[in-house]
Amino acid sequence: MKTLALLVLLITTSFTPDTILGKWTNPDKNKELTLVKNGNIYTGTAEGKDILQNLVYNNGTYTGKVYLPKRNKTFPCTIILKGNDTMEIKVQAGFVSQTKVWTRVK
Repeated sequence: MKTLALLVLLITTSFTPDTILGKWTNPDKNKELTLVKNGNIYTGTAEGKDILQNLVYNNGTYTGKVYLPKRNKTFPCTIILKGNDTMEIKVQAGFVSQTKVWTRVK
């Protein structure tokens, strides 16, 4: 039981809000996104455009907006880190949602 409690403690404390900072690539490995922090807000930039906007961290989840240049629209998004090098970006468009797994660029 002590081992399980220690494992849970290590998992829950292994990430800080700033773990998301750095370069990430999409599942097809053909786009890169750089996440930076300004105050308490995180922004993800790709090809000179702010793709992830106004991300705020709360209890292991980042919420904000994602800009889709091909559609020229912005949608709500949620990001959850699944490890130091993996994050899930979930985009909500009305009743439809889509989740993509991005990986850290080493």
